[in-house]
Amino acid sequence: MHRLSKSLFDEIKTHALETFPEECCGFILFDTEEEVEVVRRIRNVATARHQADPQSFPRDGRDGYFMDEKELLQVHRDMDEQRFELRCIYHSHPNGKAYFSKEDEARAKMWDEPIYPEAVYIVVGVDESGVTGMSGHQWNEERLEYEDVKIVRS
Repeated sequence: MHRLSKSLFDEIKTHALETFPEECCGFILFDTEEEVEVVRRIRNVATARHQADPQSFPRDGRDGYFMDEKELLQVHRDMDEQRFELRCIYHSHPNGKAYFSKEDEARAKMWDEPIYPEAVYIVVGVDESGVTGMSGHQWNEERLEYEDVKIVRS
């Protein structure tokens, strides 16, 4: 089980609704100075990449996400400087289904190893009627696979 404060829960849901019909993406980080969790939205540049090079980027923002490299690099710098600690990585599925897809799992790994084994991956289902669900997924070191984690609003 992973607990999210109401404000974080609402902020992620708002982000998913604002970007619909495209996917949103971002992080939940722990601010070590303020001692509070914060949402760091990252711009999804999948559509721009697809338009510029559809061969290399077959997916656009409606069925995938590609985090803006500069924004992603800044998150990594902040973590390297220990200003923030990684808690969660989130994105939305504009098809209304909150599930960890095979594509999501593949992108969460490099050489069959989790890139962020400590992170909870959150997927928000959203469609034209609104947010339809939220799922959580975390690496299980003993079983060597991602397992479902219940997301609870606190």
